[in-house]
Amino acid sequence: MSSLFEMLTSAQNGQAINQMARQFGLSQQQAQDAMEALLPAFSQGLKRNASTPNDLGSFLNALASGQHAKYFEDATKAFSPAGMQEGNGILGHLFGSKDLSRAVAAQASQATGIGQSILQQMLPALASMIMGGLFKQSTGQMQGAAPSGNPLQQIIEQMMKQGGAFGQPAPAETPRQRAPQP
Repeated sequence: MSSLFEMLTSAQNGQAINQMARQFGLSQQQAQDAMEALLPAFSQGLKRNASTPNDLGSFLNALASGQHAKYFEDATKAFSPAGMQEGNGILGHLFGSKDLSRAVAAQASQATGIGQSILQQMLPALASMIMGGLFKQSTGQMQGAAPSGNPLQQIIEQMMKQGGAFGQPAPAETPRQRAPQP
């Protein structure tokens, strides 16, 4: 999970973890452990959102808006009511339900010993910061970004080279039925 983790630890010249720790009353090591425990779920959610042309198109349109970059550049903005609201929206797209978000926090709590409620509060801030970081990576605005280590980054770059979301504007947002997973 090093590519998302490295991206986040590079935010604000490495100060994002310190800000995360202060915001949630954790030590720097606890904040780092929490991020490491939560990021695999984000990675899976991002991969799931790139699995079909429609999902990828919607994701790329959200990413291309650039509205999330401010949360990567200043983690305190990710903790604001607007940042948390946007983060919750991102979580809805990545995880699909609040129940899954709670399960992610519960699993990370077991792995780290950090309270589940703290981890649940961290999730939307991390979501906003991740989207901001991915935007900055995809537009070449990050120093030392290593796209070869990030499969999502490769997909994004390939799509942008092909003219965006398959060269077509994304259809209007409509709820899409998914087959239930066993």
